[in-house]
Amino acid sequence: MERARHRGRQGIRPRTSSGECVLRTPTGRIDLDATYRMTGEMAVQHAESGADVVSPTAMLDGSVRAVRAALDDRGLRDVGVNPNLAIHTTLYGPFKALMTTDPAVGHRRGLQLEQGRAQRDTVVQARRWIAEGADSLTLQPVMTAVDVLVRLRADQEAPLVAYSTSGEWPALRELGSEGMVEYIAMLRRAGADHVLTFAAEQVAAHLEQNRG
Repeated sequence: MERARHRGRQGIRPRTSSGECVLRTPTGRIDLDATYRMTGEMAVQHAESGADVVSPTAMLDGSVRAVRAALDDRGLRDVGVNPNLAIHTTLYGPFKALMTTDPAVGHRRGLQLEQGRAQRDTVVQARRWIAEGADSLTLQPVMTAVDVLVRLRADQEAPLVAYSTSGEWPALRELGSEGMVEYIAMLRRAGADHVLTFAAEQVAAHLEQNRG
């Protein structure tokens, strides 16, 4: 599998020439060993560049264990691992368009959680990630999965990050800064310890202006 590392007209190209988040064997099957190896190498690169936490998005059992082992082997035991619980959604659209990450063949749904089973499957996957060595968990996209966040909070004591993805940004812009603050507050009530959002700058400015 050719690995693309250069910039294209639409931005940074995906890691693989096929646009997938996994490496495949010559017969087309997912090469788990090679994928784990690459994921671990990338985690180490990020950690050695200064990251306090790495956040793998590969929805593959064993990937968190591989990342944790790669970090530990390099003496990076203080670097946290925060895997993503990714639910299939159209809200990833702007990111996929910018990064050209739509697979050349097929789709990514087998590597993401299905919406209809998200409450149950997210809890099951979260428990696996914690067992593999995760320190915290990110749920995305949170705008259409607040019920899942509530369920996850009830099941997990680990820190939870609510990720407000790129496709949510147009809706947040329409809310204005006060509405954005209300949205973030709702996510906190639902159980998020941290919120990752494109609205961070506007929310911070609004809170600063209305402090006290």
